[in-house]
Amino acid sequence: MDIFLEYLMKKKPTWLDFLKKLGIVLAALVLCYLVLIGFWQVQFLRAYIFIALAGVVYFAMIFMRNFDLEYEYIFTNGDLDIDKVKARKTRKRMVSLSCKNIELMASDKNMTYKRNFEDGAFAQKYDAVFNPEEGRVYHVIFSKNGERSLLTFQPPVKLLEAMRKMNPRCVNVDVEDTIAE
Repeated sequence: MDIFLEYLMKKKPTWLDFLKKLGIVLAALVLCYLVLIGFWQVQFLRAYIFIALAGVVYFAMIFMRNFDLEYEYIFTNGDLDIDKVKARKTRKRMVSLSCKNIELMASDKNMTYKRNFEDGAFAQKYDAVFNPEEGRVYHVIFSKNGERSLLTFQPPVKLLEAMRKMNPRCVNVDVEDTIAE
C-alpha cells in the first residue's frame, strides 16, 4: 500500500518580519530620494530618473515578497521532503530524508529528549516551523551522507502517524498531538 501525504503550510509573519519589511520600505524611500537628488545634479541623467525610481521600487517589491513563505511537507512511502516556497513563485528543496534514517524524533515539549536537540554538534539545522504559537513542534535528528542533521517542523496528525508507522522505535509522538485536528 502506497502512502502519499502532501501539506502546504503558510508561515505566520512575525514582528521581526514586519520590522524587516519596514526597513526595506525606508531604505527604498531613502534610495529614491538619493536617486532624485543625484540624477537631477547631472544633466544627461535627468532623462533616466523615472527608470531608476521604477527600478528601486521593483527591487523593493521583490525583497518584500521573500517574506511570504510557505512550507510544503511531502511524505511518500517513508520519504519526507520539505520545500520552501517563496511568494508562491519559487520553490526550493530544504531537506529530503528517509524515515529509516531518523535517529530520534520527539516533540519540543518532551523533556526526556530535550538535551539531545540542544546539542550543537549538527552539520545542518533546518527550520520549517510555520506557526510556533500553534504548538506541535517536532525535532528530528537524522543521518544523511554520514552527517547528523536537525530538522524542526510542525507535522499534521496524519503525517505524524505515517512517520511513526515507518520507524516506530525512533519516532516518539505525544498522545495529545495525535488527536484529530
